[in-house]
Amino acid sequence: MSNYTKTTNFTAKDTLPTGNAAKVVRGSEFDTEFNNIQTAVNSKSNLASPIFSGTVEAGNLTASGTVTAAAISLTGAFTGTIDGGSY
Repeated sequence: MSNYTKTTNFTAKDTLPTGNAAKVVRGSEFDTEFNNIQTAVNSKSNLASPIFSGTVEAGNLTASGTVTAAAISLTGAFTGTIDGGSY
């Protein structure tokens, strides 16, 4: 989750002395953290059957097996074979 940023430093709370009001973990802190995690997760593709829209970039992509594309547009330099033919 490269775009998750932790908001609450829970470890710092552990070092505070007992009785310090700042040592208490509040529900709002958990809510903020879980909302941040949810946003980060929802911005990622599913591992199984991901669906992409917009511009998708893949550097040094290697695919093995069968790759099926209903419609594909390639721009720039392409070296390889499609349906057994070189392009």
